[in-house]
Amino acid sequence: MTLAAIETVSYINYWKLIPVVFCLLVWARVMTWIDKDTKVAHLPRVTVNLVLMGVGILAFALFFLLPNFWLSLGALVLLLLADIGGYLAVRSKQIGLADVSVQLSGFFKTLFVRKGKDNEKDIPDELQITGKSGKPWERPSKEDALREVYDGIQALLVPALKKGADSIQLQLTTGERGELKSAYTVDGVSYNGPGVSKDSGAIGVDQLKAMVGLDPTEKRKPQSGKLKFRFNGKGVDVQLQTAGNSAGENLNFMVDPKGRNKLRLEDLGFSDFQAQVLKDLAKEREGIILLAAPKTQGMTTLCYAMIRAHDAFLNHIQTIERAPEGDLEGITQNKLAAGASPAEEFKQVQWVCSQEPDVIMITSLEEPQTALELIKFAATGRRVYVAVRANNSREAVNVWRKWVGDDQKALQYLATVVAGRVVRKLCEACKVGYEPDEATLKKMNFDPAKVKVLYQERTEPMLDPKGNPMACTFCVDLRFKGRTGVYEVLIVDDEVKAALQAGASEAQFLQLFRKQRMPFLQESAFDLVKKGDTSVKEVQRVFKIGEAAGGGSGTQPTKPSSRSSR
Repeated sequence: MTLAAIETVSYINYWKLIPVVFCLLVWARVMTWIDKDTKVAHLPRVTVNLVLMGVGILAFALFFLLPNFWLSLGALVLLLLADIGGYLAVRSKQIGLADVSVQLSGFFKTLFVRKGKDNEKDIPDELQITGKSGKPWERPSKEDALREVYDGIQALLVPALKKGADSIQLQLTTGERGELKSAYTVDGVSYNGPGVSKDSGAIGVDQLKAMVGLDPTEKRKPQSGKLKFRFNGKGVDVQLQTAGNSAGENLNFMVDPKGRNKLRLEDLGFSDFQAQVLKDLAKEREGIILLAAPKTQGMTTLCYAMIRAHDAFLNHIQTIERAPEGDLEGITQNKLAAGASPAEEFKQVQWVCSQEPDVIMITSLEEPQTALELIKFAATGRRVYVAVRANNSREAVNVWRKWVGDDQKALQYLATVVAGRVVRKLCEACKVGYEPDEATLKKMNFDPAKVKVLYQERTEPMLDPKGNPMACTFCVDLRFKGRTGVYEVLIVDDEVKAALQAGASEAQFLQLFRKQRMPFLQESAFDLVKKGDTSVKEVQRVFKIGEAAGGGSGTQPTKPSSRSSR
């Protein structure tokens, strides 16, 4: 036998190594995330790492010991999944999993990608601001006189962004104690931030306005422009609005203005039954639907979600909005000027109706004649959504009746009323359980025999194992994390219409509502309390907002025109 006849044999199948290496890389990447996440989830880091690492080593050991490749690969994948799944199960009990998908997506994006130069420039907790020119505001040197101005703006904006603010307000005040003060809003609640000296603050305001392309010398006339913020590796669009006041000048930063109203019907917090009712109504494409909420309680989000329930590519949809707060893909958004008169509103609605769309939505009414025009449009078998500032469905119906001035016309094509509020959700990591008293449970129609524990926001600082105060990294010490909606849905059927026309009392109206087996607005809110998602105090706070706002205030004319009562 010659040497040429000897065949070389490889004992390694490189193709079979690919899934093993892939499993190793994914598992290692997830382990690095878990190592950091234990701090967020308030879990013992060392213990968790030891357990997960032990299971991982066992999984790879079995892979090499089992005789059959596919059997060993299956055992490897199952054990690694059980390893990761076990941690997620423990985390779910501790703080939930609502934020996991967002965190993991960032890790997997960099699984095979090294950080580029742009990422290497990111300095932790430093805000990079980019204006109209596309050039960021560079940090001046320590010797530069503008360094104090730069640091001052950073001191005002960074704490708010770390808290997850959706808007930030800077107010320049005058006088002996004049300063540039900051405040910010998170989940609909305002918080006070730090302030900086008047002199450096005024220069900072001028710098920001110049970056946007606004006139720094104009202190009274409102101006607006766009900025880009980059903070801790994440970029976001920001709308800057300026306005003068008696004490100086205001700057308002709207963070991610286009993304704040992108929720769909299934994301708002409706019960399964409520959501199905509304989806069925969207298919019908006829009649008038009133959408009700007090100010600051999710009206725009509700309106946009309802309109998105219709297929914009199969239906011709138009809206009439005084100040569109977002983009609706495939939908014609007709903008009314902020100071448009009631007559201009009516003219705009007339024109939109003449285009014969399948669906119309109007976000505010100031002219009773507009209501009559929308009823005329609904009579052609098309759908109309009308936003009404009201506390509940009954109040919304009454506002609509006053607008129209004729009960028969007002109720003839009225199909449904959706009334809502938004409540903050308790932080899953630091909420505190307590045993409620029987009287409190009965007020909420809870069975004391079944409900033993409710939850509330903590009032004391969290402590580390050594007894030192520590901040909750999950909610950034705000005690709440995110918001959800609570709703009541009233079907305005023939029985309801007859009762309203006959002057039904509030008790009779509520009885009709109960017959539809829909939860009242307060019941929807208290159901979240029972589940531990929010607190009794938060529900009380939200419902006081409606009472203070007067519900329907601003939705009906001071002096209804004579034509509205025909």
